[in-house]
Amino acid sequence: MKYKILSAIISIVLMILLVGCQQNNTIIKPDIETKTVTENSEGDYITFSLDIPSNWKLYAQNYTSIACFSPDANKTNASENISPYKLSIDNYIIPSLMPIDDKYKQAYKDLFSGKYDGIKDLICDNIEYINIGKVIDSFPDVTFETPESIMDYFNILVDGISTPDVTMPESWNDKKWATDFTFSEYNGKNGKIIAVEYSYVIIDKTYKAINCYRDDDFSVCGAFDDDADLSSGDLALWVADNMEITKHYKIEDNMIKQEGVDY
Repeated sequence: MKYKILSAIISIVLMILLVGCQQNNTIIKPDIETKTVTENSEGDYITFSLDIPSNWKLYAQNYTSIACFSPDANKTNASENISPYKLSIDNYIIPSLMPIDDKYKQAYKDLFSGKYDGIKDLICDNIEYINIGKVIDSFPDVTFETPESIMDYFNILVDGISTPDVTMPESWNDKKWATDFTFSEYNGKNGKIIAVEYSYVIIDKTYKAINCYRDDDFSVCGAFDDDADLSSGDLALWVADNMEITKHYKIEDNMIKQEGVDY
């Protein structure tokens, strides 16, 4: 009898562990015509080689990232930070603009150790920044044609109360910007991949996205759209698996430097 009880306890523990991060080694290629393309990041710091749909296009974004665009992409739907018409491919440790906060670096390390609170907070922070950017975009245009117009602009920056149409809504206090997280682990062709699916809110509308983190510090991120024949979210995991990376840089003094270049 004691062995049956022990077996039951072990089964329950295993079920709890599996709920935390589903292990799935099957990465299915979308049923589409594809092509293998190679693209360098800006400055040729990184060479990316990957399979993408034959009618999607690849462009460099900055010195650590590229993006793949749907044929249905345009300046409106593909300019968003997260878009079903754009597949974003990046090195998530090397900062493109601002230094990576230590707590975010730790979140990435924890992710591959089965600890997910940090990555949840990181994603929520990113979505909040996107929403703040939406509000800032509603600021009036600034011409700087006269000293008065310059002063008016700085008054807006200093005194948000004077411009209620651009202040953050009270409903944003303690708002959960991303929810419904699921984590799946894959043994990819080039190492471990953790796929994080989640729902997120932009202003008052809810969307669904996926971030696929590879253990070589690169990620492939997309979003889902039920109305699209093929969205970036449908491609993210497959691209994360087949993508080959060649680095032409080194990190010295917390700076990225091209190999073979004297500084």
